[in-house]
Amino acid sequence: MRSSLVRSIQIISRSALPPKTQFLAKAIAEKAQPTVIDILTSKKATSEGFPANLRIEPVVKKEDLKNVNASIRPRLKKLLKEA
Repeated sequence: MRSSLVRSIQIISRSALPPKTQFLAKAIAEKAQPTVIDILTSKKATSEGFPANLRIEPVVKKEDLKNVNASIRPRLKKLLKEA
């Protein structure tokens, strides 16, 4: 896992700081890093250095299929996976 900016922040009480310390009004915007799936999908589209035996399957959460009829769910899951 990649470490995030939030994990590296340490909370310090204001009384421990010098009296004329300035505080940041806005949080520093974190640059969105591409996920592994995004990187592999772009490599697959350009066919540069993409292994032939590697499949990229979409991430399907339980929440996505909660409104689908229970008898249809297994067949739908099989359709979503590459053969």
